[in-house]
Amino acid sequence: MNDRLSASEQALIDRERELAEVQRIAKVGGVVVDLSAGFRNHRSPEYLAIHGLPPDAVNETHEDWVSRLHPEDRERAERQFLDLIKGSSDRYSAEYRIIRPNDGEVRWIAAEGRIERDASGRAVRMVGAHIDITDRAIAREMLRESEQRFKLIADSAPVPIWVTRLDRTRSFANRAYCDFIGLPYEDALQFDWRSIIHPDDVAEVVRNSIAGEASLQPFALEGRYRRADGQWRWIRSESQPRWDPTGRHVGFIGVAHDITSAKQAEIDLRNVNDTLERLIAQRTAQLHSSESQLRAILETTNQYQGLLDLKGRLLYVNGTALAGIAAEPAQVLGALFWKTPWFASASGASEAIERAFRSACAGETARVDLELPLSAGSRHIDFSLRPVSDAQGGIMAVLAEGIDSTERRRNEEALRQAQKMEAVGQLTGGVAHDFNNLLTIIRSAVDFLRRRDLPEERRRRYVDAISDTADRASKLTGQLLAFARRQPLSPVVFDVAAQVQSIANLIRPLVGSRVEIDVDTGSGPNYAIADIGQFETALVNLAVNGRDAMNGEGRLSIALHRVDEIPPVRSQPARPGAFVAVSVTDSGSGIAPSNLDVIFEPFFTTKEVGRGTGLGLSQAFGFAKQSGGEISVHSTLGEGATFTVYLPQAQAPEQIVAAKLSRTDPAGGLGHRILVVEDNVEVGKFSTELLQDLGYTIKWTKTADEALAALAEDEFAFDLVFSDVIMPGKNGVELATIVRERYPGLPVVLTSGYSSVLAENAHQGFELIQKPYSVEALSRVLRRAISERRTRPTGE
Repeated sequence: MNDRLSASEQALIDRERELAEVQRIAKVGGVVVDLSAGFRNHRSPEYLAIHGLPPDAVNETHEDWVSRLHPEDRERAERQFLDLIKGSSDRYSAEYRIIRPNDGEVRWIAAEGRIERDASGRAVRMVGAHIDITDRAIAREMLRESEQRFKLIADSAPVPIWVTRLDRTRSFANRAYCDFIGLPYEDALQFDWRSIIHPDDVAEVVRNSIAGEASLQPFALEGRYRRADGQWRWIRSESQPRWDPTGRHVGFIGVAHDITSAKQAEIDLRNVNDTLERLIAQRTAQLHSSESQLRAILETTNQYQGLLDLKGRLLYVNGTALAGIAAEPAQVLGALFWKTPWFASASGASEAIERAFRSACAGETARVDLELPLSAGSRHIDFSLRPVSDAQGGIMAVLAEGIDSTERRRNEEALRQAQKMEAVGQLTGGVAHDFNNLLTIIRSAVDFLRRRDLPEERRRRYVDAISDTADRASKLTGQLLAFARRQPLSPVVFDVAAQVQSIANLIRPLVGSRVEIDVDTGSGPNYAIADIGQFETALVNLAVNGRDAMNGEGRLSIALHRVDEIPPVRSQPARPGAFVAVSVTDSGSGIAPSNLDVIFEPFFTTKEVGRGTGLGLSQAFGFAKQSGGEISVHSTLGEGATFTVYLPQAQAPEQIVAAKLSRTDPAGGLGHRILVVEDNVEVGKFSTELLQDLGYTIKWTKTADEALAALAEDEFAFDLVFSDVIMPGKNGVELATIVRERYPGLPVVLTSGYSSVLAENAHQGFELIQKPYSVEALSRVLRRAISERRTRPTGE
């Protein structure tokens, strides 16, 4: 007996465990509320898990439950529960949200319960279950929002939209549907749409509707329907079946379009169809004849020819174009022109041709020059696309033509190179001639200086000749660098008006007595910042260019004025700012429009052989650009030309009274210590000896890194750093920049004959002495740099 009882108890325990597991999986929690004396609660473990409560909350109070209710549901849920207890019903069913205390998460709860009442009807006990329906509630809310969005979208549509049940009544109709039949929404849902079909169409429309619904496939209907205002309108409706989540057919959804205009056009088209067929037959015979003649012309030309429709599809292409890609007509006809093999392998070609086609469709003639990789090799093709108009002037097609300019371009490039080589030959010949003359003077003077019996007066004359010749050689190399736009500029603030007046006096003997020169510098000074020497050279080059354009006779005008912007030049936008503009105008032959875009290119010239190398305007262009300005040209053929140089305007410089250094006494090192940085051994030895002769104490390093290492050992061991610019590793400008950052009080003097670094970046505020330099010039620069260091205020 005890064994059977134990087995029964064990079975009961197992069933309770199974029930608890089922409740946990289904998110169902049990609750018992003793109502005989207030509210005494007993919560199951599953209830506690759903509500996020600890195990010791099994007997929580009524107030605990109320406090857990969501603020928006609290009053309603509690009121519903209390009203039920006071009432007579024995069923409790509610839905509300709670905020779980363990994680703060909002959960939806469905509460179901049974109320037990005593003989007087008073509630004494409630047994119930709490079910977590959060997922179902979220899905329900999403469905509601989806239905609301559908209604808003449907009501905003300009065409009738409806949803039909299986009994053919509407469950939804949008605003356009209600407006068409002229009924309010509720009446429209019950309205029989078949009652407004035209009598001549009703049989066919209803028959097709029944067949379409039976097919359970999308179907369309066409017929005439009476609108609310009494008009008959042609309507095309399209319907498709609806299915519920289980795959069961639940009705249809439909949309209607008013096709009255299209139907009327169809009727009108049918009325004129016979006439058109007759006219087409006549015109076809004429076109066959014209087409044969045109095809014969197009097939015999060496140009690429193609005809495109207004969508860009290739309707015709001639044999020359097909031979370029080794293709047959069937391979390209009907394709978009810019998608064909002619342009497939060339980067950007398809886009360029498509843009040209759009321009042609707008009535313009568009030209595109392309380099295309074709079967015969890389070819330059000059394309033009132009509109083809009909008799009424409307654009009916686009004609694409292409000319193979490969050989012409090669010949032009060869001619251009030959002209450049000729110009270079003239330039180098002249340079060699001038340098040989200078070297002759230097060599002869040196030979005489070797004679012991040479009188002192003649010795001094030969030494001066060598010095003057070195200055002339330095000036010549400076001019060459200016032509190449690689001249290191030394920008200063100067009065442009005074400089123009000075240069005008220099220009007069250059242009000759038959050229009248007018100078207008305005009133007062106009200051700009630029290299004065290069400004003079640029102005002289412009004047000489004007003289040659006038064949040595005419009027040359130089005008100066201020402007607040540089106008658009060579496809560049206008640049605002304060600038000084210097214009040089001649009364010569003018410049051909085709040359205006290339006139500033190096070596470009229209003069006959021997009258110029094509570097004068290039120098002026390079100077203006390097100075932060611009140069422009305006010309009308036969009426002369005006070149305008724009330079950045500057404030008037402060008057500085500087102590004059003696030209006759280059000495004065006074034992100051100089760190020399020079990688060339010969120049390094000479520089150190020269500086020692001037009284300086010298340490010579061959690289920037060696110099920085010497400074790191003792930064106070030197009074100045004297460095070449071009060196292996760090260049002189980089070295000077590092010295300025690490040792702000230590002056740096740079020296160079030519450096692309200087040409591109100037010398960034460092003192610069250009090679070749005289002892006097070197001494003056070093003494000034050291003197400025001594007089610099403390803290700089």
